[in-house]
Amino acid sequence: MAYNGTQYSGWQIQPSDPTIQSETEKALSLALRTHVSVYGSGRTDAGVHARGQVAHFDYGQIITEDQLKRLRRSLNGLLPNDIYVKEIRAVPEHFHARFDAHYRTYHYYFSESHQPLHSDTTAFFAAPLNAAAMHEAASYIHGDLNCLSFTPFDPQLPHHRCWFFESRFLPPDADGRFCYVISANRFLRNLVRSIMGTLVSVGKGRISPEAFLELFKNPDRNKAGATAPAKGLVLHEVGYDGRWKLPGQQQHAAKS
Repeated sequence: MAYNGTQYSGWQIQPSDPTIQSETEKALSLALRTHVSVYGSGRTDAGVHARGQVAHFDYGQIITEDQLKRLRRSLNGLLPNDIYVKEIRAVPEHFHARFDAHYRTYHYYFSESHQPLHSDTTAFFAAPLNAAAMHEAASYIHGDLNCLSFTPFDPQLPHHRCWFFESRFLPPDADGRFCYVISANRFLRNLVRSIMGTLVSVGKGRISPEAFLELFKNPDRNKAGATAPAKGLVLHEVGYDGRWKLPGQQQHAAKS
């Protein structure tokens, strides 16, 4: 699935606010003429977008390939224009979009100049930013790290560690937009936005790359930077292909 999250209170169903999950369940239940529950690979926050969200639903009847194609067309006709189903396929009976994922990849789009054509999906950070310092700090994000400097403490979690596979910046595109890419086995609440906001603090010289690394070694939320705006964040990909796995195939329980 892909969606522009600007008008939504995140993925997860809320009592009174519109969400991606609620709109998807409503459209799917209409198309199949029975109530259907949809389970996403992760809970994107309010205002966050996706180009590669994955979700699954259980259905008690066999659906042919032609029926799946018609179902996708029907769904996209029922869904709002800012939500789009890219593909529907049959999966093994015990497949779970969240717990079977090996990794998630997020992209964060930002610019040092205002972007009228991308205002919903690009954060603005006033120039100048020290790109070399930001690249150095980003390179420290790899392997098993304690993320408590960048996420609220959650007593329901056994730990606040994530295993990072990738952390890098892409060159600016034709419009001058930069993209930060980060992949991990799981992401905790506000984690990418908090990391991005702290990388911006590094770029502005408020935090050194070494001090950024120290935030993982000795967590202190008060020393991290501000949380970056939600609109720059895109769930780019959810991987089930085994390209990245935890050592020994051991995965932490995925939250989002």
